[in-house]
Amino acid sequence: MTVLYIEKGQQKTLNEEIEIKGIALHSGKDAEIKLKPAPVNTGIVFFRSDLDYQLKLKAEPGAVVNLVRNTTIGSREIKEAKVSTIEHLMAAIWGSGIDNLKIEVSGPEVPVIDGSAYPYYQQILAAGLKDQQEQRKIFKVESPIYAREEESYITILPYEGFKVSYTLDYQHPVIGSSYFEFDTDKISFGEEIARARTFGFAAEVEKLHEQGLALGGSLQNAVLIEEKKTVNPLRFENEFVRHKILDVIGDMFLNGRIMGHIIAVKSGHRLHVRLAEKIREKMLEEEN
Repeated sequence: MTVLYIEKGQQKTLNEEIEIKGIALHSGKDAEIKLKPAPVNTGIVFFRSDLDYQLKLKAEPGAVVNLVRNTTIGSREIKEAKVSTIEHLMAAIWGSGIDNLKIEVSGPEVPVIDGSAYPYYQQILAAGLKDQQEQRKIFKVESPIYAREEESYITILPYEGFKVSYTLDYQHPVIGSSYFEFDTDKISFGEEIARARTFGFAAEVEKLHEQGLALGGSLQNAVLIEEKKTVNPLRFENEFVRHKILDVIGDMFLNGRIMGHIIAVKSGHRLHVRLAEKIREKMLEEEN
């Protein structure tokens, strides 16, 4: 048996509805989300308020429809019914301790705000959380599960808690190689991980724009990297690897709360979701 369910504390949802507005990172259009309290066992569910039909998109591995520079969930039957760039928001929801939430989205993408999870995280905690009358279920990994693609890999090992160890290695003088470890019982998510911003290379901007990506990117919502320096100052000396851990957390939350030690080397959204899919397979085996 690879995964076990354990109960730990009460499920939580948002105390009151909150609204967050901003620019969408990839489309460059105005974006707005409303975070709303949800009943027990709902999980994290997205709705598109701009579509004529109310389609529920539950954040889970099987709902992922695109992994190019972001994590997008959607319907496989209705092409336009999708919500993209959810990973930073998902990480913020995980970090705040919420289990059940309805997210109403004004269009196909959530606002990027400052390129990190911190603005979402701050507003969620300011609104407050409330306990619900059902126990929280956590998926405890009991044997290794892994995914690999060429020189990149990610694995989850048994661990009494939740930890992410990430090795970043870019053939670029500004980034180079770095390593960071986040353990939820030892390090503050809000201060040490949530504030790390997404990053991009000045040399790639034109190509990304031609592909319809990063049209909303700016120095207000991303760290821009030139040949020998960053254009805007870093929040941490190793902000890049911290942001990679943020992405791992957001993508792993597609399975709800899990217990284990994730070790990742040069992984991205595609590999994260592949591991999440394998974890979900084991969960379903346990349920059946």
